[in-house]
Order: sequence, then C-alpha cells, then structure tokens
Amino acid sequence: MEWHTYYLIPIIYLIGMIVIGVMVSGKQESRADFYVADNKMNSAVLFSTVLATVVGANTYMGFSGMVYTGGFSLIWMLVAASTSYFVLFFISGRIRKIAEHYDVFTLPDLMAERYNRPVATLTTICSLIALIGSAGGSILGIGMILNTILGINPIVAIVVTAAITITYTTFGGLMGVALTDWAQTIIMLIGLILVILFGFHAMDPGSSVFSASLNGGELLKGVLGTEFMSTTETVTFMLVIGWVITFMPLNTVSQTQIQRIYSAKSVKSIQRISLLIALFMGVSMAFGLTLIGGIGKSLLPDLANPETILPVLSMEIINPWVGMIIVTGILGACMSTIDSNLLGAGIHVTRDLYEHRLKKKGLPIDDKKTIRLTRWTLVIIGAFSTVAAILTPSIMGLLLFTLKIFAGATFVPIMLGLFWPRANSYGAMAGIIGGGVTTVLCNIIQTSIDPVILGLIVSLVGTLLFSLFFKEEGDKGQKFVFKTVTKKDYGIFAGSVVIYAAFMISINFINMWPFLIACSLIGLCVGVVALFAFVMPKKKAKVTATELENQSN
Repeated sequence: MEWHTYYLIPIIYLIGMIVIGVMVSGKQESRADFYVADNKMNSAVLFSTVLATVVGANTYMGFSGMVYTGGFSLIWMLVAASTSYFVLFFISGRIRKIAEHYDVFTLPDLMAERYNRPVATLTTICSLIALIGSAGGSILGIGMILNTILGINPIVAIVVTAAITITYTTFGGLMGVALTDWAQTIIMLIGLILVILFGFHAMDPGSSVFSASLNGGELLKGVLGTEFMSTTETVTFMLVIGWVITFMPLNTVSQTQIQRIYSAKSVKSIQRISLLIALFMGVSMAFGLTLIGGIGKSLLPDLANPETILPVLSMEIINPWVGMIIVTGILGACMSTIDSNLLGAGIHVTRDLYEHRLKKKGLPIDDKKTIRLTRWTLVIIGAFSTVAAILTPSIMGLLLFTLKIFAGATFVPIMLGLFWPRANSYGAMAGIIGGGVTTVLCNIIQTSIDPVILGLIVSLVGTLLFSLFFKEEGDKGQKFVFKTVTKKDYGIFAGSVVIYAAFMISINFINMWPFLIACSLIGLCVGVVALFAFVMPKKKAKVTATELENQSN
C-alpha cells in the first residue's frame, strides 16, 4: 500500500480521542459523574450525544448503502426512525423527573423502581443483547472503512480501532463519550454537506457547485430513472410500520437514550432537543443521506460493497485531504455509537448486577471501586462486540436483529409502566418473556409479518392480561405520575409536526426537490453553527460597582 501524508489525519484523530478520555477521567469522582455526567450536560453536547448515539455507521454507511442498492423509497426507513423522537418528547420529561425523585441511573433501575428486581434483570439481559449488537455493527463499519480507504486488513482494522474506542470510553465515562460525540458530529455534518455539493458538481461539472446541487433531482432522475427515484417503489405501509416499531425502543427507552435523558440539565432541555432531533434527523439527515446513496449510484454504479459508498465518495470527488477529514468523521460516527453502547452495557453489569448484590447484602458501595469495575467490564464487553463484528457480514443486519429482540420484549412493559398505573410486575414479566420469545422464534422461522410486530402484540396482550388478573400490593403505579408537558409545549410540538409532515409530502414531487435540497443543506449548516455556538460558555453578567461593594461587605 502506498503511503500518503494525509493518512496521518485519522491517526492523529484516534490519538486525540484517547487524550480526551484520559483528560476527563480525572474528573470522574463519583458514579453520577461517570454514569450520567452528574446531570449537568450542556445543551449542545447533549444534542450531539443523543444524535450520535443512534446515527453511526449503521446510518451513515448502512442506510446510504441500502439506498444505493434499493432506491429512494428506502428514505422511509430513516424517516421511520426519526418519528421516535416525537414520542421521546412526551416521555423524556417524565423520565427526567423520575431521575430527580429516585436513585436511578439505568433503564433496569427504572424497571426495578416501577416493578421489581426480576423484571429489571430480564430488562438488563435484553438490553445487553441490543447494545452488544449495535456496537458490533459499528465496529464492522470501521473495518470496512479502513479496508476500503487504506487497504488495511479488515480484521486488523476492527481490532485496532475497537481497542482505541474501548480505551477512551473506559477512561472518560459519559462526559468523555459526549465530548467526543460533539466533535464527531460536527466533522460528520460538514462532511455530508461537502459530499452532496461536490457529488452533484461531479455529475454536472459544467455548472457551479450550487447550481448543480439545486438541479440535483433532475440530474439523478436523468441517470437513475423514475423507478429508482420513486419514494414508493419498494416499500409497503406495513414495512414502514415495522421500521417505526423496530427503531422506537432504541430512540426512546434504550439504555443509551435513557442515560442521556438523566444527564440533561432540565426537563425542558431534553424535550426541546427531542423535537430538534426529530426535525434534523427526519428532514436534513434522511434526505441528505438518501441523496448520497443516489449520487453514489450515479457516479460509481458498480461498487463492490454499497455500504462503503460514503467514504469512497469522500475520497473520489473531493480533495484527498478534505476527503480524509470526512472519512475520519465517518470513523468518528462509528466510534460514537460504539462508545455509547459499550458504556451502557458496562453500566448494566456493574450498576444493575454488581451494585444490586451489594445492596441486597447490606454492604456499602464504594464509588471508586465501582467505576474501576465498570471500566474492566467495558473492556470485556468490547471484546464480545468485536467478535460479533468479525463474524457478521452486514452492519444493518446485526443492528436490526438485536434491536428487534429488545423491542419485542421490553417496549410495551416500559411504556405501560410509565403511563398505566394498573401495570404490575406480573404483567411486565409476561410481556417481556412472551414478546422476547415470540420475536426470536419468528426471526428463526422467517414469518411473513415482521417478527417485531408479532412480538409486540404478544407482549401487549401478556402485560395487559396478567396485570388485570393478578393483583399486586402497594402503590407503585402512582410513583411515576408526573405532569411535564404544558400548553406551550403542545404548541411547539404541533408546529414541529406540521413542518415534518410538509417535508414528507414534498419529497414525493420532483419539482419540489430544489427547495428540499436547499433546506437540507441549510439545516445541516445551521446544525454545525449551533453546535459551535451553544457549547461555548455563556458570558457572565457584568457586576456593577455597587454590587462589588455589597459583596465585599
């Protein structure tokens, strides 16, 4: 392999991630610091880490690769995933209030508080499956990138970059993960903007960059044809519903998401961020990544591995130095999903299994010892995810399979626990076991109906029937009754839905695409500027001479 100086960019970046983790590690004095950033996370950093948790290699590479292969109608997969954040708007405030009133750091903590410890243990197992699978998918993405761009053996690439990600996550905890997510998100958004602009210019080199981009819909239609450009060609309503259900638990009640809700400064901040991400992910990112899949199909129609289209385009159509920065951003996006999932899985083991045993025996919990155990657990779970990455052939395949198990088993008991006071531990146990087993069996026998839909139906029936027919002492059903959505919030929510729906309708009309492309690019640019602006410390108000005199007295 020929060496190029710009190969230093990802090397320096990877070293920088370790440095950030080590620097933050000195501030991890308590479990609250390590697990949930002591509930004080800045809005820009919170937005970045919530977005980066679910938008990693599975999205940037897996989704754009699916569009490359299957056409523009697959945009509905990412649209379906983004609708989850409208649901998160309603439940995030309640979950944040629960964190304020009870000693909870994890999803199983919440389930133990609402139901009982056996229900929490089952939730831990299902969550671990999803977290390890998601981390494994992103680790596989890293291997694909380094193999395609640098020619490194994919197994070597997987092992080296997994080791680096495990290292900075182990040192930095949630705040270290969130800060790296912030940097990675900015790089990746800039990369998307540049690949779209330069990609359309490569399709129409006689026009300016901006003219070619605004005419992108017609350019793509001329090369790919109306069938590829159709937004309804290869999807059905039930398929979209299946995607909504599959991604809903990941984006609302997964361990990684709940951990970030706990870390928010306030109820309002996480609610507003939920709506922002629904619009940002469902409009700018969904349409932008779909465009990249189409641009890639137009310029590189015979690519051996479609899931590498974004990094390949970055190097093919832009200056190699800029392209390598974008590839590094894609690496970062993969790592942002890995670190979040590894941290969530590690905390499951120490918080939900180890600490529970100590409490049961009446023994004290030593914060430093617990953090040290969490770090070692991260290493072990990281190794399992690395093995999963080496053994699986597809990024999206591994993600979807493990997510469906988690969704089918736990989503219904969690949601009913939050909003239905009659739900009890008998119903939750029946829902988790019935839904989980049904989802796995239906995956094995390949049912015509999406396995996660069947799993959720069984889980719902089991939770309702067992909760109604078996009584439980106590008033646990009243513990989570919090009002967190105001009339003003409903107005903001309605406005967001209208914008979202208008965009979804507009993508079906090719004459609207110049406006939609412009909106997507502007949205991505605004996102970059906002992430820079809101992470900066606010200026302190000037203190008058009188106030100084009063303070001295």
